[in-house]
Formats: sequence, C-alpha cells, structure tokens
Amino acid sequence: MNLKEKFFKNGFISPLNILSEREAKNINHEYHRFLFRSNLKSTDIVEHKSKTHLFFPWANKLIFNDRIQDYVSKILGKNFLCWNSLIFYKKANSNSFVSMHQDQNYWGIKKDKSLTVGLAISESNEKNGCLKILPNSHRKNFKHHDFEKKNNMLARGQTIQFTKKNKDNLLDINLKAGQSCIFHGNIVHGSYENKSNKPRFIFAMRFLTPDNQVNKKLYYNNATLVSGVDEYNNFIKEPTLLNCNQKKMQKLHRLIMIQQFSKYLKLKVKFNFLSKILMFYLKKDFLRGIVYKVSGKTNL
Repeated sequence: MNLKEKFFKNGFISPLNILSEREAKNINHEYHRFLFRSNLKSTDIVEHKSKTHLFFPWANKLIFNDRIQDYVSKILGKNFLCWNSLIFYKKANSNSFVSMHQDQNYWGIKKDKSLTVGLAISESNEKNGCLKILPNSHRKNFKHHDFEKKNNMLARGQTIQFTKKNKDNLLDINLKAGQSCIFHGNIVHGSYENKSNKPRFIFAMRFLTPDNQVNKKLYYNNATLVSGVDEYNNFIKEPTLLNCNQKKMQKLHRLIMIQQFSKYLKLKVKFNFLSKILMFYLKKDFLRGIVYKVSGKTNL
C-alpha cells in the first residue's frame, strides 16, 4: 500500500520525519524569544497564530520544505496551495484544549482535496496534550455545534457530540520534535490539556488543490501557491520571501486578520450595520487588543 492509499484508507499518516531535532529546536527557541518580548502587542499575541506563514520567516520557509512538498504531492498531486497555517501552543500546565471537530465541516471545500500537516516543533505526547484522532472518521460527516469556552483554542469552539465509543477509540498521535502527522480535512481530531511542566508546540499547515473554494462568509480567501500551477484563480495569491520582504508580508497579515475579525464579528452581531460601525473602530490594533484581552485570548 503506497502513501496515498494508506492516507485515504485511514484518514491520516504518522509519524513522518520532516525536520532534524536541531532544526525544530532552533524554531522553538526563536518562537519563545518572540513570545516573551517586552513590547509584544495584544493583537500580535493572538493574531500571529493564524496565517503564520505570513508573519514569521521560519514559517514561510516551512510551507516550502522539500519533505513536506514531497508528501503532500503524493497525496494531492503536484498542484497545491497553502491556504492557512496555525500555531497550537500550550504552555506548561495549561488548561487550553482543542475540542473534537472536523475541519471541512466549516471550510466549505471539496472532499479529499485538502489535508493538514501537523508538525511537532516540540515533543508531543499524551501528557502534554498531543493531537488525538478518531481513525477512519473522515468518511462520515458529524453534526457540529459551537462550544465557546475560554480555554478552547478554536475561534468558534466548533465541536461534535461524542459518544463513549468514539472517545474510547481516540488515538494519541505521539510525535518527537521534527516529526509530523498528515491528516485528512474531514477526520475528527482535537487535543486535551497540557498536564506537563513543559510547553507543547505544534505548527499546522493546511494545503489544498487549486480547484477548491472556501466559504468566503467565514474565512479569508488568500493562499500561497506552493507547488505547480493554479489554473483556477479561486484564491488571492500571497507573496513569499522570494518576492517580498517580511515587513510587507506582516502588513498583509494584519490586513487579513482584520478582515477575518470582521467576519467573526458578523456572526456575533445580529445587525449588519452595527457590525460595520464597530469595525470602523476595531481596525485599530489597540481596540482589537482590548477585545482579545476581555475574551481571554491573550492568555498564552
């Protein structure tokens, strides 16, 4: 059974070696230097965790990593984009968790044409809140509801109703630093709290084929062409470090985050005119930062 057959049979493949232990350690150190800067803004504390490949140079380089491209191309084909990248960081003894969910339930993209590469920047195990997957669940669509809780790392808290049998069948994805798990866009996954004395750091990269379209009412429509060609032009193309400097990329990142904030606000505010008035002010980093603080999102 080849890589693609195994992926679509089980819904995931793990572990796969991507980085050396030293490479992962260097990224870990660099990220922690950023986290504990004295002048870190509240907006940066929250917003760098989405579209991360536009925020950090190391993240932009990772989406073009040769090993990652090789694995993704064997599953999706030679043409694919990076639509999103996210940081799932749990500090030591953290109550943060990711509720069990299926990504494609919200994305609105085509089945079997997207995947996530979850790369462990630190060791990831059951004690520190590793990724948990329900094998073979990518073949079924579960009913979701919003489960908003302060410690839920998902923006909307999307989650499924879980039976005891499903809980018993959850598989812990244990990874060494530098290893990854590649999983289907429709597989049930999540993670529990970090009960260890060390942080846990996963960098997730979402790849999809160019013929996809996302739900624009809920999500940004920007993506980076990573491999091959895009004959569909469904996405606004993002710059890379090869053709743009990091300052300009971070400026684009901020604009996309403001747009995404506006989309989430429309879900919360009943009247469209009111959300427009609020966003007139919430374009300011300081005011968005206050919202993040009140909601508890600035707690690392």
